[in-house]
Amino acid sequence: MDKKPLDAISDDAVFNDPTFLQNYVYNVYNGIKPPWSPGSGGFETLTDVAVDQPETHDRAAGVREYLQGILSPDNVTDLTNIWNEEYGYIRKANIFFEKTGNSAISPDKLNPMKGEVHCIRAWMYFELMRTYGGVPIITSSFALNDKSFDKPRNTYDECAKFVLDECDQSISLLDGITPSPGKISKAVALALKARMLLYMASPLNNPSNDKSKWQAAEVATKAVIDAGFTLHPTLEDLFVKPVKTDEIIFGKSFTPGNRIPDWGYNYDYWPCGFDARQRLEPTQTLINMFQLTNGKYPYQDDGITVNSASGYDPQNPNVNRDPRYYTDIIYPGCKPVTINDGAKSTVRTYEYWEDANPNPDNAAPYLNPNKVDPLNGQDLFDFGRDSKTYWVKGLTPFHWRVETGYTFKKLTDFSGPRASFDYDYAQVVAFMRVSEFYLNYAEIQIALGNEPLARQYINMVRKRPSVNMPDITSSGADLVKDYRNERAIELLLEDSRFFDLMRWKAAPGHVDIPVMGLTKVTMDWTGAHPGDLLGKLAFTFGVIPEAEVRTAWKGDYYYLFPIPNVEIKKSNNAIKQNPGY
Repeated sequence: MDKKPLDAISDDAVFNDPTFLQNYVYNVYNGIKPPWSPGSGGFETLTDVAVDQPETHDRAAGVREYLQGILSPDNVTDLTNIWNEEYGYIRKANIFFEKTGNSAISPDKLNPMKGEVHCIRAWMYFELMRTYGGVPIITSSFALNDKSFDKPRNTYDECAKFVLDECDQSISLLDGITPSPGKISKAVALALKARMLLYMASPLNNPSNDKSKWQAAEVATKAVIDAGFTLHPTLEDLFVKPVKTDEIIFGKSFTPGNRIPDWGYNYDYWPCGFDARQRLEPTQTLINMFQLTNGKYPYQDDGITVNSASGYDPQNPNVNRDPRYYTDIIYPGCKPVTINDGAKSTVRTYEYWEDANPNPDNAAPYLNPNKVDPLNGQDLFDFGRDSKTYWVKGLTPFHWRVETGYTFKKLTDFSGPRASFDYDYAQVVAFMRVSEFYLNYAEIQIALGNEPLARQYINMVRKRPSVNMPDITSSGADLVKDYRNERAIELLLEDSRFFDLMRWKAAPGHVDIPVMGLTKVTMDWTGAHPGDLLGKLAFTFGVIPEAEVRTAWKGDYYYLFPIPNVEIKKSNNAIKQNPGY
């Protein structure tokens, strides 16, 4: 009866065989929170740059609880359960170190894996810290028969030191190891160390503005910049397979088995007129962040008054914008996009408009000189195929309640089907790329009073060949604004905006402002000729009343999330709650 099980692998086999062990390590990688988690779009919908669609967003309840100022230890898991998720994978990392202490695997194969797991464990603690502040540092696995889980929180500084030490061990163990796309490398550990030091120097964690913290971040960030990465010439290509290792320090492409849950970005970001969920939408505030090609903002700081010096025309708003606008945003009348979805496959313009001169009940005859779309043979009307009228007439199954008039183009894959569990989509998710560290370095130089060097690094990002925007020349408060604006655009949907606002203590005026967008878009076909696929568009901008009501910022305590009450109870109250909750 003493036989080895045929349906399982023993611990001895796993931790003494390099192939089995590497697969174990790959599982620990799942503890690295992806940029789109929780829900789709990460925490972008908690900020000024995006709004969620509550009927389709799987974390909509938590989003609303946060924005309404009622986030609590009892409902925080409606928004995120990262505490439980990360500690589950931290336990796996701890088991790795416990079980490999006397492993028979040779050091040349074992040490690189140790380097990977040290960095992954540091990454998970970093995520916990920027969400909750100081957390319990646990470096051993708890067994089911352990008598106590009563581990109190460590201080923020103790946790930060732990993360930095883990990174240093990873750097040492991975030194000289040839990087592989998607795997932790020495450069990833260097970058995580630099990111940790930037957070330590930021106002939330450095209230006295200790310059030595900024200087430590400066040295670490420069080490990342000097590691040999460069800006990829074309920004849009960065998010398409294969991983562009010239710029991406740490990233991976997704397969049907490991990508974003459900159908993915294609179904979560595409317009509902394409039969999609449209879980996340850009706000007008984000749209206004995109400068014109002359380097001027379209609006003044209030977001309402047109900047007369810019040459911007609110009735022709989509011309001469920062090239990243066309890479990232789908707007009414934008160039045709390809939608592949079996019988519904099509190539067409995003038609978010109503008829400017409707007949009763928006019925025929129509003024649109094109009765059939020459691109795909579909019927055309005076109202657009992404309009509410198109839905009311039963021509599409969806027109979601919250509509800003824009959707995200970034991270979608128009070469593949709109929704498929099996298709091997081309998206690449960049966890770290060198442009972030150019911008981090600029922020550090602003803090240290070296404005010319700060402008140099901001302008390096703006001079990417596919972007090529004019140089930033501002100083003082205007430079800070330009820097933060540049960061919001360059790192859009890469899990940066929310935590940037938190660490800067800059939530008021960004998190708690009304959601703005296009409240009305009409198309006047008068005078249009056959072959003219667009007539005259008219735009009305304003507050989107169907979006969530955002209450005034609750105060400094809201810069950290509450620890779930269930976790405090598990510790027999050894874990103390964050102040304010």
